[in-house]
Amino acid sequence: MGIELHRMALVAACAMAVGCTQQATHMTSPDPSTPVETARTETGASDFSLPADPSPSEDPAPALVRRQQPTEWPIDIDPERSYTLAELIDIAQRTKPATRAAWLRAREAALSVDVVESTYLPQLSANVLAGGARMSQFESDIPELGIGSGTLTATGYQVVPSLAVEWLLFDFGRRDAAMEIAEQTAIASNIAFHGTHQRVIFEVSQAYFQFSAARAETHIDQERLEDARTLLRVAEGRLEEGLAINVEVAQARQIEARAQFDLTVAERREERTRSALMHAMGLSSTTPIRVADLTDRQLPAEVPIPLDELIEVSLTRRPDIRTALARVRATRSEVDLVAAESRPRIAAVAEVGRVMGRFNLSDSRFGGQASMNRAYDEGVAGILFTMPLFDGGRRRTREAQARLQAEAAEEDLVEIRNVAAQEIVDAYSLLHSSLAAYTASGPLLDAGQETYETALGLYENGLTTLAEVSQSKIALNDARLLREQAFADTFAAATALAFATGQLTNRDVPAEF
Repeated sequence: MGIELHRMALVAACAMAVGCTQQATHMTSPDPSTPVETARTETGASDFSLPADPSPSEDPAPALVRRQQPTEWPIDIDPERSYTLAELIDIAQRTKPATRAAWLRAREAALSVDVVESTYLPQLSANVLAGGARMSQFESDIPELGIGSGTLTATGYQVVPSLAVEWLLFDFGRRDAAMEIAEQTAIASNIAFHGTHQRVIFEVSQAYFQFSAARAETHIDQERLEDARTLLRVAEGRLEEGLAINVEVAQARQIEARAQFDLTVAERREERTRSALMHAMGLSSTTPIRVADLTDRQLPAEVPIPLDELIEVSLTRRPDIRTALARVRATRSEVDLVAAESRPRIAAVAEVGRVMGRFNLSDSRFGGQASMNRAYDEGVAGILFTMPLFDGGRRRTREAQARLQAEAAEEDLVEIRNVAAQEIVDAYSLLHSSLAAYTASGPLLDAGQETYETALGLYENGLTTLAEVSQSKIALNDARLLREQAFADTFAAATALAFATGQLTNRDVPAEF
């Protein structure tokens, strides 16, 4: 009866431990298009920003949401409507394989924390030991009874089913170090997940601005072709009236052919940039989706934030820096883990079971055989102390490896910080130059427009040549192209600066420039 009660107590304790393990949950994003923190902008856009890391010695410890089942995101494209940049980014965040892959890695890292947590609970196992045995023992003679010496032999089999439980009580820091590694890895995976979304926003925005510039170039070249055809009609009319010669008509046809060639090149570029935009969104290049034009918004004359202040604030927000910092912490804990493997382990162990078997006994001093068929219960409980003594230098080598990995991770962090600072400087400089180019393109466009209108009026009155009109029109179109490209480049540079500073966190940011 005592043995049965002991068994029931062990089973109940293990069931409670399993229940605790099932209830323990760790947190990550609920689906591939939702941030780990459930933050949203005023328009409802998911915001993938990161809280500033307080100091290199403290964990950011972001508030994470509980895991849920992945959500399916069917993408229905309406071919009749035009999608804005914010809507294109939203589609990309829901369709890009990169966002789902980063989300799966974050979930896997969160499960690693569960694995380590399970080591703090009792471990229950069912064991069955079965096998045969043969035992021989020499027996000396007994003169008083008239029995000589001989051999007693027992041959048979034995089956021992048992239920065992082991609860690790002390390991002197091994599990704590493993938990720190798992938690830092989970933090790094969640930060990398946010960083993946920021990169998707950046890539879609860059592709969108390039496509907008290419589409504007196609529109300008279409107008250039219409103007060339108009000039050809004027030249042919003047020839019929005797006011022009055949050379002017030939020149007009040459201008028309060149305009047609430029339009063809522009259309091919528009197709390439549109395909690049679809690729950045994770869609097929043949997807029937219409893209809204880049609206003509006012750009600032200069970047309002000083560069030094921008760098100082931004380095605490960049996902790659935060990820590298988490990896540094994880590698430092790896050193502690390897060091803890040289320390003892103390565990509470208990086992209950039943011994069943049959043995045949034979004694060379007597004739015949006897058999023994007996089953009995057994139980044991105690404390197990384990101390590693010799492993051929494995722990010493692993500790050296762990220290080298920690040093390499620290150097990687320094390098990533330096690269990030340089990227911010480059993006800041690019935005300055793009703004200056856009500002300078205004007077150039005005001058080109005035020159063309003057030349066209002079030509209609026979005061200049068709070649001069053509050159002024080419210069005007070139000025228009420069302004459109500078306009798109300024938005692209602003996007690059926001990405470099860790501020490109949601689909609304590119529309705010």
